[in-house]
Amino acid sequence: MPKLKSRTQDLPSPTIPLRSWIVLIAIGILLFLMNLDYTAVNLTLVPIAEEINTDLGVLQWLLSGYVLVWAAFVIPAGRIADLYGKRETLIGGLLLFMLGSGITGLGHSVEVLIAGRIIQGLGAAVFTAPAWASIFTIAPPERQGFVMGVVLSFCGFGLAVGPTLAGFIIEEISWRWIFYVNIPLGVIVIALLMLYARKDTLPLERQKVDLVGTLLLASGLCLSVYAIHKIDVWGFASTELWALIAGGICLITVFVFHDQKQKMRMLPPALFRNKGFMAASLGEFFMAMNFSLVLVMMGLYLQNTLHYSPYETGLIFIAMTISMGILGPIGGKMIDVFGLKWPMTFGALVTGIAVGMLAFLTVESSLPYVVSAMFLVGMGLGVYFTACNVAMMRVVPAEDLNVASGVYTMFMMMGDTISIVLGTSFVVLFGRTHLLENIAKQGMALTPAQHQDLVNIIAKVEHSATQLNDFPSEQVPHLLRSIDEAFAYGLSVNMWFGVLFALIAVALTLWGVKAIPHEKGSSTAHVPMGM
Repeated sequence: MPKLKSRTQDLPSPTIPLRSWIVLIAIGILLFLMNLDYTAVNLTLVPIAEEINTDLGVLQWLLSGYVLVWAAFVIPAGRIADLYGKRETLIGGLLLFMLGSGITGLGHSVEVLIAGRIIQGLGAAVFTAPAWASIFTIAPPERQGFVMGVVLSFCGFGLAVGPTLAGFIIEEISWRWIFYVNIPLGVIVIALLMLYARKDTLPLERQKVDLVGTLLLASGLCLSVYAIHKIDVWGFASTELWALIAGGICLITVFVFHDQKQKMRMLPPALFRNKGFMAASLGEFFMAMNFSLVLVMMGLYLQNTLHYSPYETGLIFIAMTISMGILGPIGGKMIDVFGLKWPMTFGALVTGIAVGMLAFLTVESSLPYVVSAMFLVGMGLGVYFTACNVAMMRVVPAEDLNVASGVYTMFMMMGDTISIVLGTSFVVLFGRTHLLENIAKQGMALTPAQHQDLVNIIAKVEHSATQLNDFPSEQVPHLLRSIDEAFAYGLSVNMWFGVLFALIAVALTLWGVKAIPHEKGSSTAHVPMGM
């Protein structure tokens, strides 16, 4: 049967008023800010560690605490816009984000820094849903693809300049300004929204936010992730580890039963019976793990092992971020030609190959090799994320798109969080074992105190000769190289896990995406903020 042409296709595309364009630009600045912050903060770990004496296991909560809170609250926070309107929720979330940025920038203890980042994550959770909902409500259906392309350009630019700008700020000013810069940009966005964004007409009878369900879901997720964070300290056989994981699972189970009794459910059961949605969401989860794994581990490797400055590290990261930002929209064009399954498969396979290349990094790896691998990582992720986001949109009914986007974003954020926690734990766990075996092979006789010093050093964010003052001076160069080799070994183990994650994403694509229709609506991606 020939395909019927929609009557709207014969009409000229409606123009978007200047007022609406200003609001869209304000949201674009917000997305730029989110992606800038997301890719920049990983470069602050080393300079923060130099100023505030703490180890990698604690400092990684600057990253994982932020995305964990975002993941835990993004679904219930989506209901806030129904209560107070999109404009007010956007502004409220942005004010929280700016407050967290200020606290983090001013912090002089790791506890204050982590608290600031948690507040940032809560703010991001609050404004995620209304930001994307605003785009779809401002633009008419005939122009949504074009408008989304414009907004995505802000995301790509944020990804591209984030590491480089962060390196420049760290080198020339201070790592604190990576957080301070959010405040003036946030003020600009709030001013534009106050002046040009219209208030929503709120229904007389409004559904309240389920505070009990929110607390159960957030507590279960946080408890489970905290337990995973302790793997390198407690070990896999620890009773405390499995007790906390079991406790987290129990809380999440209680949340599921509680949610089933609610009039307005946070997690509609139809979503989890939707094969295409689950394939896209789980695939996004595993590929988000690869994104954060490369972002964090390579930031540490380039600065600690290859001894590049933060600014030089930022320049190297352009290979990944600019290919990801540019090739993301190109991935949208691939969808029009090949459908969804093959771009997703291609993106996941390229990412797997690139992460496999990173698994062979050593203390003497060349810069061209590193840049080539990171460019391929960006290429694979850019194509995959674009196609995966479109897949999610195409299998979800329009009335469920907001809640589906929240669930989908939660999967992505949990992938980021677990990746950061496991990556930093594994690099310490496997790196420590490799270091002690290497020292034993060299026949170095260590006192119990020196042995403990080495165990502690591998868990530090930065490694320097000053940490080896209790060792004979002639041993220091050999020990530093052994520490670098141990970190490279731990990184290699992580990257092999990354290859496995990419292959799982391929399997999920072949399993669930083949049922998704080739054409339905716009082929422009809904890219969750921070990715």
